[in-house]
This record gives sequence, C-alpha cells and structure tokens, in this order.
Amino acid sequence: MSSDLRRLAQGRLGALGLLLWGLLVLSLGCGKQGPPLPPLRAVPATTKDLQIRQQGTRVLFELTYPKTTVSGLALDGLRAVEIWEAVQPAPREGKPQPLDPRTFSSVAVLRSKVEDADVGASTFGDRLIFILPLPEGAIVASAAPRSPARFYAVRTVSKEGERSELSNQVSLVPKSPPPAPEQISTTARLDGVMIEWPAVPGALGYAMYRRDAQEKSHGQPVHAAGPDERSWLDATARFGQSYIYAVTSFNDRDPFIESAITSEREVRYQDRFPPPPPVDLVALAETGRIRLVWKASEADDLAGYIVYRRGPEGEFRRAHEQPLTAAEYADTDVKPGTAYSYRVTAVDQTGNESAPGSEVRAALP
Repeated sequence: MSSDLRRLAQGRLGALGLLLWGLLVLSLGCGKQGPPLPPLRAVPATTKDLQIRQQGTRVLFELTYPKTTVSGLALDGLRAVEIWEAVQPAPREGKPQPLDPRTFSSVAVLRSKVEDADVGASTFGDRLIFILPLPEGAIVASAAPRSPARFYAVRTVSKEGERSELSNQVSLVPKSPPPAPEQISTTARLDGVMIEWPAVPGALGYAMYRRDAQEKSHGQPVHAAGPDERSWLDATARFGQSYIYAVTSFNDRDPFIESAITSEREVRYQDRFPPPPPVDLVALAETGRIRLVWKASEADDLAGYIVYRRGPEGEFRRAHEQPLTAAEYADTDVKPGTAYSYRVTAVDQTGNESAPGSEVRAALP
C-alpha cells in the first residue's frame, strides 16, 4: 500500500472513532435521570449566645435573631421561640454548672412559647428579648436553703415550622430582688432629657431603660450608673420623639439580678428651647443709614435674627418681616438728628425666639 493510501485510511479510521465517541456521550446524556433532590430544610442555625437576667420576679431572655439556616442559607424569619426549662437542686454556693445535654433533654419541659406577632414585638434591632414570669414559690427566703437552680435553653422555629437544636444552656438561682427606685423624675432640656432617682440602700448600681412610646416593652438598658450616681442625661434624645423612661437597681451581676420596673415616666421631647440672645451688638451711624452688627450665633438650629427698633417715642417694633440670615442690618428709614434704639433676637427653625440682647442707641448727625 502506498503511503498516500495509508494516510487516507488512518484519517478515515480517526474520524470514525470520534463519531463513535460522540454517540456514546450522547446516549449517556439522554439516559434516565435520577429522582429530584428534596428541597433544603429551613432549620434555623443553633443559638449560641443566649443570656438571661432576673428582673423582679421574672426572667428576661436575650439572644441574637438567627439570620441563617444550619446550611448557611438566609432564613426567612421566625414563627416562634420555645423556652425549655429544667429545675435541679442548686449547689451550696457558686454558680450552677451546665447540665449534661442528654440530662437536660430528658428532664427539661417546654416552659413557654413566644409566637407570631409576639416574636416581632420582642425584636430589638438584631436582638430578641422576651420575658418569662418566675412561678410562685420560685424564690425562697434568704434564711432558708437556696432556691432550686433553673436551667434554660431555647429552640427557634422557622416560618416553615422547622425547629433548631437546643441553644447553649444558661442557669439562674432566683433571689429576692432589690427594691426599685421610687419617684423617678424627668426633665426636658436643650441638651437632652435628665433622669433623676433617689438612692436605694445596698444597691450596686442602677440601670436606665428607654423605649419609644409606641413600643410595648423595654429592650436592653441604655445606661448603667454607679451606686453613688443619682442622675443621668440622655443626650441621644431627639426632638419630636416621645420616650418612656424607667430605672431599676441591681445587686448581682452574674447573673444580673435587678429590681422590678415599678414606675415609668413619659416625655414628649419637643423643641421649646430658643437659641441664646445675640451679643456684642454695635450701632454705627453712617451716611443715610444706621448699620447694626453683632456676633453670629453658634446655635445648630438657627433660622436667623430679628431686629427691633424704637424711635423717640413709642415701643420697640419689628424692623423687617423675614428673619435675617446675616449678623448685620442697615436701617435706612432714619432721620438726621433723631436718636433710635435697637435690640436683636435670635430665632430657631422651630420658631422659638430668644430674649433680646443688649440695647444700643444711635443717631445720624
């Protein structure tokens, strides 16, 4: 066979091989498919940061709102949060150690379930905070043996009804809480809302709470004060908002045991505070006019200034209609040989007007 014929035969065999390989791949691709995979379950990721504190005769629970499933996918909210409780004898002293997970699962009972709209009402930012009343008799007198230890864990339930694993355990030996401060007072000021309270003997400190008036319950404390403090200025309050304040005392930190909230004070924080009066007012007699200049106000919400003028007789009257934005004014409605008196006020964007500054007099020659 010649070399040309041999090369032609080899080419044809190669093309035939490629064709057979393509048909094999195509037949495999057209084969019967397996059953469809089940959808991924929306099981919430396990809570690992559950915390509790005793407030009066109730237990406050706090945890991060779960955002993902156990597989790392985004979680489309919660339907419920289950609170599981196990009651065991307390150690003679010190903090109870967590129970063995199998022991906890075997003895714990479903104590409460926060569901549906109550989940939303218990959400504060990325935190869930909800309350469980202690049962009657859970706190024994200080002279008696210690109260039983109460161990808690939570499960979160997705909107599809899938339940997470039990969270980390937290424990509490309930104690008699300290008394709450009485007759707290609130004072609206330009720089914030001042909260004041009387002393509680033996308190280690005080916790400040603030919630918007439309919210049903308090979230985390907004400030912790020392045992010798009797007031706190809420400098974060904003004009136009309504707030409800409360103060508790506490005498334990681990876990946190504080008094009940026995009184609240609502504050409608409105801007009724005028800017400071203008200072350093000077009147300059110039050709055909009296020019007034003063030191500019540093008020954050300043809208402008109002000049008042008084002639030889009569009362002070406003010299112009709209507030002035500049710290000066030229009065051209003046007569030579006549003395005029002036004073200036500042007005803010809400319409609050200051008292007048110092009075000055001037006359054209």
